[in-house]
Amino acid sequence: MRVLHKLAIIGLVLGVLLVPAAGSSQAQVSPRRQVLYINSYHRGYKFSDDITKGIEATFAAANVNVELMVEYMDTKRLETPEYMAELARLYRVKYGARDLDLIISSDDAALNFLFKYADELFPDVPVVFCGANYFDVTRLAGFERFTGVSELVDVQGTLDLALALHPQTRQIVVVNDTSVTGRRVHEQLARLEANYPDLTFVYLEDVTMAEVRQRVSQLTPDSLVLLTLFFRDSAGGFFEYDVFTSLIADASAVPVYGLWDFSLGYGIVGGKLTSGTTEGERAAQLAVRILNGERPQDIPVVQEPQARYRFDYEQLQRWGIAESALPEDSVIINKPSSFFQQYAELVWIVSISFAVLSAAIVVLVFNVMRRRRVELELTQSLGELQEIRASLEERVKERTEAWQQRAALLEAAAEVSRATTEMIDVELLLHEVVDLVRQRFDLYYVGLFLLDETGRWAVLRAGTGEAGRAMIAQGWQLEVGGQSMIGRCVATGQADIQLDVGEAAVRFENPYLPETRSEMALPLRARGEVLGAMTIQSNRIAAFEQDDIRTMQTMADQVAVAISNARLFAQVQESLAAERRAYGEVTREAWQQLLLASPDLDFMSDRTTTRPAGDLWRPEMYTALRTGKLASGEAGNTLAIPIRVRDQIIGVVDGRKPDGSVWSTQEIELLEAMTDQLNVALEGARLYQETQRRAARERLISDVTGRIRETLDVEVVLKTAADEIRQALQLERLVVRLGEPGEDAVLLDEKGHPDVD
Repeated sequence: MRVLHKLAIIGLVLGVLLVPAAGSSQAQVSPRRQVLYINSYHRGYKFSDDITKGIEATFAAANVNVELMVEYMDTKRLETPEYMAELARLYRVKYGARDLDLIISSDDAALNFLFKYADELFPDVPVVFCGANYFDVTRLAGFERFTGVSELVDVQGTLDLALALHPQTRQIVVVNDTSVTGRRVHEQLARLEANYPDLTFVYLEDVTMAEVRQRVSQLTPDSLVLLTLFFRDSAGGFFEYDVFTSLIADASAVPVYGLWDFSLGYGIVGGKLTSGTTEGERAAQLAVRILNGERPQDIPVVQEPQARYRFDYEQLQRWGIAESALPEDSVIINKPSSFFQQYAELVWIVSISFAVLSAAIVVLVFNVMRRRRVELELTQSLGELQEIRASLEERVKERTEAWQQRAALLEAAAEVSRATTEMIDVELLLHEVVDLVRQRFDLYYVGLFLLDETGRWAVLRAGTGEAGRAMIAQGWQLEVGGQSMIGRCVATGQADIQLDVGEAAVRFENPYLPETRSEMALPLRARGEVLGAMTIQSNRIAAFEQDDIRTMQTMADQVAVAISNARLFAQVQESLAAERRAYGEVTREAWQQLLLASPDLDFMSDRTTTRPAGDLWRPEMYTALRTGKLASGEAGNTLAIPIRVRDQIIGVVDGRKPDGSVWSTQEIELLEAMTDQLNVALEGARLYQETQRRAARERLISDVTGRIRETLDVEVVLKTAADEIRQALQLERLVVRLGEPGEDAVLLDEKGHPDVD
């Protein structure tokens, strides 16, 4: 069979190698999903390791691109509240910044941990659990994003099997620990006892390993041992699955049956065993459904057991159990192979060799009579093979050249795209693009047309060589929608290709480019708008293919985006500059008004006091104020720095050191830094004062308005308005009148005297 397998594998490999290379380009990589698997126990514990294998195998078979991160809680050795809190802190640090798509947990400790900490550590992340013994679905209240597989060991199936194989049994000795899983199994056994009224159930729990071994070694032939779990005894000793199984099975005077397959091969006869691999596969199947879009709350918890009859051949022989008495679908391990099974490869090799030799003998017998005809056929076949080989070599060469040309085209397009993304100057970008495209694609001519403001003409903005410079100098432009390829391309927004421009009716003859034989026009599209078009010309007929349009169009789209981005950048820069100028003008006017209102804003501080500076102005102060730059005196002991707010010079800071001293670089930098802070503080103080003035004005208007509106009587309103407005503005007099002056009205001058004029 192995020989056949090897032949099949060789055929498969050849089939894969013969698949067209184009198929690889169509493969799509699915997005990588982040899945955290929290294992209750430790690496090396077979049941947990089998769950992990089942999960990984299912993900691989489902072709799901998953990054599976595994955390082992090690609760077989330590499971205190303090330890759980430390694990929560650890997971917060490790996965707090991770964008998890799913969490898988195995066994009860990990599930209980998630019930307590999932909302805090992994909010809104779906959870799929497995290995949760006899799970109560009412626990999912408030945890709608949880679903999974309830681990149901088939206790009754194992008991029925053992009693069928040992009908004389009157006593079942259950070896079980007091862990969470052990307690669940005990509860299940207690419910099943009523189904076996002729049996006595004895439980060895919360005892030492030595006591267990002593008790099982003294059992009578009418007894059987049902081994569940015994990881920790009453003395605190910890035993791995292989250790406790071997210790108990070796000491037992009667057959030992189990519930999990991790004990198989270490002394138990077998049973209807639950497999960690199966549990992992079932949980991963639910996980794949959630990763593919299903909601956890729409997937019910799996409540059906999935165990299988498994046995150890050595233990069957030890206890005299016939294979014929086992269920038909049983799996038997450690069974010695037959001669054919043991030497299958050798048998197949000998058989095939014999067949080949027999065929060779037959061929040799008939070879003499058929030699001439075969020689003729071989000669003819050889000629045909040589022709086929030459044809294949030519096809391979053509395919290789095509792929190399395609790869070079893609590489050049990528280089052009990278170069365009780094430029923000439109004119520089346009000229760089045409030169780079012509060089990288070995073209005769490349030009870039952009629409003018009217949208009627496509204007040549950049072109390669002398022809490009001449056409730009002439103001070369083509009508949109006209007879030229560019005009038609811009109007329709579709690429156009002509393999022989002499036959193209839509092409406008261009005297500057007489050697053009193939031309391609590509629209420059960005954000749903056609900005212009790119003309790509070659002096070879049929220089372009339809595939080239897709590559070139992608490059042209990226160039268009770069042009659009450069334009937007220029507009933004202009807007920012205008805003800065406007804000600077507002700032300048505000400071002018402030300085006019308060002309004596100056202070001088020396070793005695701080007082108004008066008319003290040193020459270097004038220089700093006029130039806006740092100025120092001739002796080097005075230094003036302009006070600048929003690019407006509003004053100067003048410092003087004792005679004979000079300013060091560090002192100058320190004074400049302090002046910068003064600039910010002055502008902040001015803005605050202006805000306070506006607030006071608004309060005054509000108060006056409120008092005016206190009544609906017209006379009272007018009287109140006159009084309040005069007081608010501190006027000498204020008149409020309604109506127009009569013929006998007396006009008064500014002092209130009759105006005789």
